[in-house]
Amino acid sequence: MQNRGLYIISVAAGILEMHPQTLRKYERAGFIEPPRSGAIRLYSESDIARLRLIKHFVENMGLNIPGVRLALRLTERLVDLIDHIPARGPVNQRVLREIEGMFGDLGLRVQPNQSTSSPPNNERDSNESFQVFRDEVIRFITHR
Repeated sequence: MQNRGLYIISVAAGILEMHPQTLRKYERAGFIEPPRSGAIRLYSESDIARLRLIKHFVENMGLNIPGVRLALRLTERLVDLIDHIPARGPVNQRVLREIEGMFGDLGLRVQPNQSTSSPPNNERDSNESFQVFRDEVIRFITHR
């Protein structure tokens, strides 16, 4: 995913279906740091991905700014844990299921690495969780 700024704030806000002031608020909170060209903020694909995750935490999980900060930290730690667990062995499978459950507590349903997402099984799945693939979760949090 590109980290070079591509989108001005109005375009980024349109992509995310957010108000530009909301993007500024998340920048003030320290969730993103889009580079600037003079006074113009330029949002990267990584910024857009991270903002989508933040939007999920706010709109679907009902979190406030401190809650989002905590959820982002927990998501980062869970991804770090996954990266350090070999996939083989019954104990490791149990640990991986526990981690997946923790992602579920954050409203995230992480699928195996794939390049395209599959549609949710039913409407309830799509409303109650933010379905992402593992690589996408990593991209969401690369802006540490």
